[in-house]
Amino acid sequence: MSKIGTVVLGIGLMLTGCRKITPVTVTPTVPADLAEFRQGLAALHEFTPDGYAHAVEHFQRASDLAPEKCEYRLQAAQASLFLALELKLNSEDFRAAWERGADPQCAPGTAFAIRLDAFRSLDDFGSRDRTILQKINQAIELAPADAFNWVLRWKINPTATRQENSILKAAEIAPELAIVQYELGNYLLVTGQYPEARRAFQRALELSPRHFRSMIGLAQAISSIDEDEDVEALYKRAVEIAPDFLEGRMLLGDYYSGLEENELAREHYLAVLKRNPRFDIAQLRLGLSYLQTSDIDDSEKAFRTAIEINPSSFEAYYYLGNIWLIRGDLAKARAQYEESLKFVLNFPEAVYALGTIFFRQGQADRALEEFEKVIRMNRILADAYFSRAAIRAQRGQFVETIDDCNMAIGLYDGQLVSSLKSIEQYETRGLTRKVEAERKKKERIEINMERARQLKMKAEDESLKEP
Repeated sequence: MSKIGTVVLGIGLMLTGCRKITPVTVTPTVPADLAEFRQGLAALHEFTPDGYAHAVEHFQRASDLAPEKCEYRLQAAQASLFLALELKLNSEDFRAAWERGADPQCAPGTAFAIRLDAFRSLDDFGSRDRTILQKINQAIELAPADAFNWVLRWKINPTATRQENSILKAAEIAPELAIVQYELGNYLLVTGQYPEARRAFQRALELSPRHFRSMIGLAQAISSIDEDEDVEALYKRAVEIAPDFLEGRMLLGDYYSGLEENELAREHYLAVLKRNPRFDIAQLRLGLSYLQTSDIDDSEKAFRTAIEINPSSFEAYYYLGNIWLIRGDLAKARAQYEESLKFVLNFPEAVYALGTIFFRQGQADRALEEFEKVIRMNRILADAYFSRAAIRAQRGQFVETIDDCNMAIGLYDGQLVSSLKSIEQYETRGLTRKVEAERKKKERIEINMERARQLKMKAEDESLKEP
């Protein structure tokens, strides 16, 4: 037995000796400041308000852990300025974030420090620094491979000649940055390169799935490619991610307004006004939404508030004129239309409405003058031809009446063809809400066209009676 035991023991030792020993790997410890810094960069590269705020926190903690490292303070300042810009664009108080974006004075004369100075001088912040372009060009000379320098140069004046070179250069240097793809998308959108813009915004969202501004850009690019494409989901997603994003709320409200889903539209306009009661465009849209559902008193209140906020709101005056016209007070309606035209002389809708007032007041000559003025401004406004035809019919100018009716009928017919085509496309895609909205529009066109046909028939009958 002892021999057997010895043999077994020997085999055990041999097996143990043949087993592969895996060496223990010791993971290097990442310094706490570096870990915070990396988290800050990840948050920054989301390029959202929440991301910027978290980035500032991480960079500040990194700086507290390693005060001697200047880059942490520089990055915290830059993230603060990105946050300040988002706040300003959203009509929020940005001053505290802007103040935190001051140069920490730890790297004077470097490209980063110069870029911070230029960033703080953006017109968006109310600055009127005429040396801003000089500053960012200096930063580019020092660090031509830093994409942030080129992005900032683009943002200084995106519409200036040759500025597109800046965003194209940024895209060449750092195509993996969501903000670069977003700004590239904006450039492509403005220049009418819609499929390319769509791809840029899609790429931005791949890099930063919560970049809600790219969702808006993508929706606009898609609509530019095909205006019948349904982009509601993109607008809704942007608002879900950023409920306080005013532009997103406004666009979603406008989307519902276009479908004549006025209760849904008002929900978003009111959400905007809750955040910013002095947003005059939201007041204007709210008033128009009430007007579309014949809530006249609420509509008037919204338009008057819009004028209190912005006394030069020519559209608000125009819509107030419509309200008084509905109420039958021609004098007050006229006063509002004339007030609107003080701010925009060539506002066709107000000029046409003023002509309507004169016509109802029995001032045919003045009405005719306004209708002809509208036709000179907009030769495809069918209502203006029809209204001029009505005056000419009263005057016994039946040949001219028939000509104007033919023009109006032709234009209405063009509108009707377009509307029917849209209905067919919406039905094919199963867009039932758009079908319903377009059918309402079609019915209004048909009513107007029938009126023009009836007037033409009467003019033809009367012309036959002439000697």
